[in-house]
Formats: sequence, C-alpha cells, structure tokens
Amino acid sequence: MLYLCVFKTSTKLNRKDFFTRAGAGAVYIAIILLGILGGKFSFLAIFGIITGMGLFEFYRIVEKNTPHAISKIFNIISGMLIFLAVFLHLEEISFFALPIVVLLYLLILFVSAVFFTRNDIFHAVIYSVFGQIYVTMPLSLLMFVAYQFGMTQFGIAIEEGYYYAPVLALFVFIWINDTGAYLVGSLFGKHPLSKRISPKKSIEGFIGGIVFTILASFVFFRFYPEYPVFFWTGFAILTSLFGTLGDLFESLIKRTYDVKDAGQIMPGHGGILDRIDSLLIAVPAIYLYLLVFWGL
Repeated sequence: MLYLCVFKTSTKLNRKDFFTRAGAGAVYIAIILLGILGGKFSFLAIFGIITGMGLFEFYRIVEKNTPHAISKIFNIISGMLIFLAVFLHLEEISFFALPIVVLLYLLILFVSAVFFTRNDIFHAVIYSVFGQIYVTMPLSLLMFVAYQFGMTQFGIAIEEGYYYAPVLALFVFIWINDTGAYLVGSLFGKHPLSKRISPKKSIEGFIGGIVFTILASFVFFRFYPEYPVFFWTGFAILTSLFGTLGDLFESLIKRTYDVKDAGQIMPGHGGILDRIDSLLIAVPAIYLYLLVFWGL
C-alpha cells in the first residue's frame, strides 16, 4: 500500500520527517513509473529486483523465530530466475526455460525434504513454496498482463508485445484506493473493517476507496479509450476490492510473526512488501478478469 505522503503524515512529525517520507514516496513512485513506462527491459530489471527484495523480506519474516534449513538465497535466486524465465517465454526466446526452472526448483525442494535430517524441513519446504506463490507468481502474472492484453478494438487485439496501460492502471488504482480510503476513513471512519487484523481500517474508508477508484477509472477511459468505459470501471472495482484484501493479508502475516514493518528500505514507509502488498493479491484477480473479459 502507498498512501500519498502528505495525507499519511501525522501532525506530530517534524519537518525533517515529513520531507524524508515525502522524498522516499516520490522516489518509489518514480522507480515504479520508470519500470512501467520505460519499456520491457526496464520492466524486467526493476520488477525483477522488486521480486528478489520481496522474497528476501518474506523469508526473513517467516524465519524470524525459527531459522529454516532451506537457504533464503536459494529461494530468492530461484524466484528471480522464474521471473526471468517468464520474460524469455513471453519474448519467445525460450519456451523451455520456464518449465525447466520451476521443475528444478521443485525437485531440489523434494530432495531437501527427503535427505535433510532437521525436524522442521517440511515446514521449510512449505514456506519456500508459499513465498514463490505469494511474491513471484503475482509479479510474473504482472508481466503476462503487460504482454497478453495490448490495445484492443472491439475485443480483438491489435498490438502485440509489451503494452503498459493495464499495468499502469493497476498501480494508479491501488494508490488512489489507498489514498481515498485513508482520507475518508480519517474523516468519517467509525466501523472497523477487520478489527482482528487491522483495527485502524474502517468500512467507511473501504467504501471511500472504491468510490475514488471508480472515479479514477473514468479518467483512464479518457486517456485510453481503446478500452470501453465499463472495462475500466470493472477493473477499478476489482483492484480496489482485492488490493484491500492484499493489504489485510500482509497485515495478517506481520501480526502473526509480530513484525511492524516488512523492511526498512523506504524511510517512514517500511519495506517493499509493505508497498506492494495490495498488488500481490490484486494481480491474480485482474489477470482472471482480463481472461474472462476478452474471452481467452
């Protein structure tokens, strides 16, 4: 999640803290936009790094109390190789790289489960696979979104290769949803959305975030009329719903392991997982939406 720094900054923060948070947020947004708008190789580099950093933070959290037998480095490198293999597949450079990398990864995990003598090895295998499902799979699907759903006219694809609009929409809708939810929740929030997981989030803020995101979908239609307005509206609603779910899910992970932030890479904002938590659940939902919408 990424609230606009101005809105999330407490009045108690001094000027230095404010500008630190604002600067970190601006740098993050600039990097994301460079990754999206800079072309396919920029996307590969930036989101490949984000994949590795997200995996590092996830495995560090789950190993907080009990170090596991399977190396974080192995899981991180494997995840980044899977991400690269997806790129090679979509670029039609190699159709074998993706199944080879995935199958080798799984085979190594199975061998580890059988031959390692530690009692917690099975838990390590589960955490390893779940980390790839939670972080690597959504970011890889993000690349599928960019490649498989180019500009369309009457439901027929007219552009092949990398096209940034759906990916850009995902991030912009998530940012607007978070900002709208925070603003409305701060002003009118009285009923907790999920008291057990995140007591500060309110139902009023949740509804406000959806409304703001729907309004943003009309703006996107003005800039990208190749997609019909009802497409953008559905896109916005799903992003808002599942983005909020992703935010809550990461909060559940941190609460389970008694961690405040996933990392400290962004001063005042936490780690990469704290920034992309909404994205990780929204991407699979949007990918399914696009498949259904275009009848693929």
